[in-house]
Amino acid sequence: MKKFLRTSLVPVAAALALALVAAPLLAAEGPAGPPPGPKGPLGAYLRCLGVVGLTDVQKADVRALLEAAKPGMEALRATLKTDREALRAAATAATPDPCAIGTAFLKVEADLKAIGEDARETREAIEALLTPEQKAKLEGCLKAPRPNAGEEDGEEG
Repeated sequence: MKKFLRTSLVPVAAALALALVAAPLLAAEGPAGPPPGPKGPLGAYLRCLGVVGLTDVQKADVRALLEAAKPGMEALRATLKTDREALRAAATAATPDPCAIGTAFLKVEADLKAIGEDARETREAIEALLTPEQKAKLEGCLKAPRPNAGEEDGEEG
């Protein structure tokens, strides 16, 4: 009886060990399915543009607007990254200086505001290309709840 129990438990134990090792590896790859959409300050907006039914001419115009806005947005993002690192360094210094932390924080806030303004200007330029029906679809898409929306919030893009 002991031999039977031992031989039948070996495959079960091996399967359990494999499952314990494989589970974290599979979870690290992320969910199966389509790759995530655009991220950043225009991420949701760009996802919703796919719903409005842009013409080929509109798609080309939107692409041109985004390409024109890209260098400015990348420069703002680089500035934000640098200023966030400065804030982190000021806050974690051996003897933190409240004035330095406050100044660094205000720089980060100004960077975020500039990024938001740049994104707003880009959105307005894109919306100028849309028909009233397309604008209504876009607005509906932007207002609709999205599953897993909280997972993307707070990510830097």
